Amino acid sequence: MGRFRCCHAPPHPHRIRAITGRRFMKWLAASGDDRSMFDRSAKAPTELLAQPDLPVLGDPQTYCIFLDFDGTLVEIADRPEDVRIDPTMLQFLENLRDASGRALALVSGRDIGVIDRLIHPLILPVAGVHGLQRRDAAGRLHSPIIDQSIVEAIAAEAAAAFRLEPGVVIEKKTGAVAIHFRLRPDFEKPCLAFARKILRTRSDLNLIEGKMVCEIRLSGSDKGAVVDAFLIERPFKGKTPIFAGDDATDEPAFATVNARDGLSIKVGAGPTVARFCVKTIHDLRDWLEGLMAPEQRQANARNAIGMT
Repeated sequence: MGRFRCCHAPPHPHRIRAITGRRFMKWLAASGDDRSMFDRSAKAPTELLAQPDLPVLGDPQTYCIFLDFDGTLVEIADRPEDVRIDPTMLQFLENLRDASGRALALVSGRDIGVIDRLIHPLILPVAGVHGLQRRDAAGRLHSPIIDQSIVEAIAAEAAAAFRLEPGVVIEKKTGAVAIHFRLRPDFEKPCLAFARKILRTRSDLNLIEGKMVCEIRLSGSDKGAVVDAFLIERPFKGKTPIFAGDDATDEPAFATVNARDGLSIKVGAGPTVARFCVKTIHDLRDWLEGLMAPEQRQANARNAIGMT
């Protein structure tokens, strides 16, 4: 899978600094009661190495682009429902789609339906719930048979467990329940303890740990697998993949892209197998602007000025 690095804020928007270590993070597909998708017990890497700048790309038609949503395209909100998309972002995504020959997909932890509402009227290929759902470029849906009654039962139990803690937000998804504690960071341990207790009662669940959130999800595909699925289909087939994300759940996609000699980009700091890192979502967007034709970049800049 390659060495894990620990990304730090670069001194220049596209200057990459990374740390690489001797210890590998361990992926846990189904180990014990935890069954986490990401092992946070591994030691932080310690060797400082300078990494190259993000490259200046050539013909955009030779690339396919996969982007996480929260924390990568938009800032993470205290509550998932508080996220808003401004018109400049919609225009940016439309231009990026056109520049890449329509080879642009969103790969998110959110439900596909929620992503559709957020980027309306734009319609893109998308993977939802960390790979449990996928809609291809032809509009076909790919998803396992999901017993949503399991989700309803877990959500009800979570709501009862945290009913006296309004800062703990319970989010129901298709095939998953997310417990957000961004407003109550002191509740990380109780939230994780609750999730692990649920996992001990069933063998068909796994635990996903993200930024100020833990998610109990029905077992199934991950972000790396859905990127692989896109890559055997048009308009993605035969193109060099780019994947950008910000969290532990994006690591399988980074590994997939690395295996195909693509560009894996982590937004923000933290241990990662991504080959490149940028400091903020704005730095990522600036770099992606380079894929667009000059007239598209100028239109985006004019739109941004008009919004200020």
